[in-house]
Amino acid sequence: MWLPLFVYGRGLNVNIKDMSCFVKVCENKSISATAESFFMSPQGISKAIKRMEDELKAELFIRTQNGVVPTEYGKIFYEHALNIIKEYEDTTKVIVDLKTQNNGLIRMASAFGILRFLSPEFIRVFMDKYPLIHLDYMEFPDRYIEENILNDKYDVGLVPYLEQDPNLEYIPLFSREICFVTHEKSQFYKLSEVSIREISSEPIIMENENFLIHHIMKDTATMEGIDLDIYFNTSGFSLCYKLCTENEGNTISMDYIFEDMKSENLKMLPFKEHPEWKVALIRKKGIPLSPNMESFIAYVKEWCKSL
Repeated sequence: MWLPLFVYGRGLNVNIKDMSCFVKVCENKSISATAESFFMSPQGISKAIKRMEDELKAELFIRTQNGVVPTEYGKIFYEHALNIIKEYEDTTKVIVDLKTQNNGLIRMASAFGILRFLSPEFIRVFMDKYPLIHLDYMEFPDRYIEENILNDKYDVGLVPYLEQDPNLEYIPLFSREICFVTHEKSQFYKLSEVSIREISSEPIIMENENFLIHHIMKDTATMEGIDLDIYFNTSGFSLCYKLCTENEGNTISMDYIFEDMKSENLKMLPFKEHPEWKVALIRKKGIPLSPNMESFIAYVKEWCKSL
């Protein structure tokens, strides 16, 4: 791949592979080591460097007892080459992702519990409505959704959020109130509502730091000047409910999860502070919207309006 560069008003033709070889020689301080990593001969690496030197009309390396080191011109070119290679790779990734979406594949990462709220019909109806689009989806703890989108492992995500990452686009979908779940042996069982300060007097079973609800409740308690007595951190709400049912402690959850998991000795109470669990559809900024992605986003927004 030849890239046109402009140095002091003069157009240059530089091969992206030659530039990558140059960067590795700078970092390895060795032509032979670079040749091995590129599966090339040392002569081939030397020819690549010579092509760039001829094009730039400047010596890029000098030989020393410790290997080859960049000249003052080579040091300048190294900094620019890093940016050019990254921009090329980023652009290539955008094109590949867009082609993937245009070919009918959308990769979605969802935080645990969101698809439960949207219901299994959410996926089935989409597939019936858009049979030419294949929705490949996977569920993760909350904290990994944004990371997966930023690392281009998935095209779109469903995630609870507090703050917004400036590199991501957030499309708000819905919010649910966070509630307190208590058992029949708790002092709170006969109450109609509780405060964050009140519940700190009994042990709490809660999802761990990989889940946003953990941070929401900890932050809310901190603003009240108190510490929550967390008896046990879990990796999912099922164990929270199991331990609560066994009277081991209280837990914190959303109303729709309580409706699925409730038992005779459990009771859900609202918080006086009314903390919220907000959910958005997210995608990486700078990625063009394919027609298939536009259809998916419109479908998700319409589905959430109907809930």
